[in-house]
Amino acid sequence: MNITALGHAAIRVRDLASSEKFYSGILGMPVVMRFPEEQELGFGIGKSSVFMVHAVGSDAPSPDSRTLGIHHMAFIVGNTPATLTAAADRLEEHGVRYEHVAHEEHESLFCRDPDGHLIELYYWPTW
Repeated sequence: MNITALGHAAIRVRDLASSEKFYSGILGMPVVMRFPEEQELGFGIGKSSVFMVHAVGSDAPSPDSRTLGIHHMAFIVGNTPATLTAAADRLEEHGVRYEHVAHEEHESLFCRDPDGHLIELYYWPTW
């Protein structure tokens, strides 16, 4: 077997409108799919990947650090430090709190989406 790309990934959220505002309005991922009956949205990433959210209702409990599931999701914002600076400016513009972390080969911004999922935005110097 040779997996060549990620087709899509999906997470559960409380509210589609809040998720759309965050992922499309702030992070800039265009909505490429809408499934109103299933309460799902798909956001485009790059040329062929899709990030999906599925609304399960406002009363959904928050995950804790010991619950199985997603630890965090990481999205590449470019390949230079300037692209990360632009991402930080965008988060600040929208009042999204973040933490800046320097790694050996790149830097990251960590923030939370409206449902508390940990999001990493980073640049990768080589593709």
